[in-house]
Amino acid sequence: MATLSLMELVIAVRQIPLFASVHGEELKRLADVVREKTVPAGEIVFAEGDLGDELYLVHQGTVTLYHTEGSREDRIGDVEQGGYFGELALIDELPRSASARAREDSLLLVMNKKDFRTAVQDYPDIAFEVLKELSRRLRASEERR
Repeated sequence: MATLSLMELVIAVRQIPLFASVHGEELKRLADVVREKTVPAGEIVFAEGDLGDELYLVHQGTVTLYHTEGSREDRIGDVEQGGYFGELALIDELPRSASARAREDSLLLVMNKKDFRTAVQDYPDIAFEVLKELSRRLRASEERR
């Protein structure tokens, strides 16, 4: 997977629903603080229990989130292009609540905790988007029970 130009990063960030409230020059500022991470299929992005200080935005590919109990893996769900994961560790500063593995070759955009918090302060609508996603995930979890 090729490295994205600044313009491609701006377009990629703009296409992520989490940042729908960000426009113009501010999109460039966000694009300046994300870095790319190429993850081959089958590779672990992070493990349940790891300390987390990064949010992952899926630009290409699919990442599976799952819990591990002994040798058993319980799949939580997949995050596809335009989705994001890893935000809980940035919010509650607790260890990762699940593991993440690339289901296929994936290109992730990574934002660190400091930059994410600055973005939320500058654009409060981002916090509402995170809350909506957390609510959706909670409801889906309740339905699986």
